[in-house]
Amino acid sequence: MKTISVNKFCVNYNIPLDFIDTLCKYELVEVIERDTSKYIYLDDISRLERLMRMHYDLNVNFEGLDIINNLLEQVDSLQNEISELKKRLEFYE
Repeated sequence: MKTISVNKFCVNYNIPLDFIDTLCKYELVEVIERDTSKYIYLDDISRLERLMRMHYDLNVNFEGLDIINNLLEQVDSLQNEISELKKRLEFYE
């Protein structure tokens, strides 16, 4: 998987490094450490952008971000399950 440096990401989005460190502490983003540098997966960028908007635009604290992220993951999982069940039902129609 492709990665981007945390420093570069923070500079591009004009956010403090502490924000990513705190998200990592709450296990909302996975940070990879290589050669004394930290990296994040490019696949996580959309989730990071959503978390940034909630935190900075809506003033949601990190505990709230954790709860919202867990609920959104559950919704995605349930939507996938519904899609699979619909496919099964279509087989029997």
